[in-house]
Amino acid sequence: MLWPGVALAQTGPLANDEAPKQKVISLFYNSINDNAGLYNGSEYIMYDQRIKGTPYFMDGGQQSGDVFYNGTLYANVSLIYETSSESVVVREFGQGVFITLVNEKINYFTLLGHTFIHLTPDSSNKVINDGFYDRLYNGTTAVYAKRQKTVYEDPRTFEKSFVENNHYFIYKNNTFYEVNGKNAVLNVFKTKKKEIAKYIRQNDISYRKDPENAIVKMAEYYDKLTH
Repeated sequence: MLWPGVALAQTGPLANDEAPKQKVISLFYNSINDNAGLYNGSEYIMYDQRIKGTPYFMDGGQQSGDVFYNGTLYANVSLIYETSSESVVVREFGQGVFITLVNEKINYFTLLGHTFIHLTPDSSNKVINDGFYDRLYNGTTAVYAKRQKTVYEDPRTFEKSFVENNHYFIYKNNTFYEVNGKNAVLNVFKTKKKEIAKYIRQNDISYRKDPENAIVKMAEYYDKLTH
């Protein structure tokens, strides 16, 4: 089989100007072999581009990242994360074909400096749903964000656009808690509630202005107080 843009190598000694070309071809085939386990999902179908905005995480589209897939870590591959459908998409090198990975086979992936963990609920943890969660902090406790984009249709203009909604979770003592405000976070850390409330007040940490930073700082301080 011939891949587009790749010629068959000639036998015998290579001319000086042919050596670099042969090296590129060799690297190409090595890349295909190294990542062959990734290219076994379904072809990715592009979203309806009449919708304003994008469904992608941080509107980033295609970026370099790592993915732990089906027991193997694939580093520095071309990734897309479509949060509206929770689709992790890879681009097959040299083909221009985008493939949606099988979510059940993904342990975690990294993208734009964020690490997304595949979490699955069990009988003792029904607060979360099966899916990918952005791990914001990982200490004795942990903080996760659920990144989601949904399509909103303006009732007056019928114009559709992607709207981002984030939900936050704290993992403490083998239990997940969903938090949607400063008091909810303080209640999770109720044994140190007064100390944490004083800490965020003295350090001008605002949940309203930056909930992610506030939750992480509160979790970090709780861990410092208790360990």
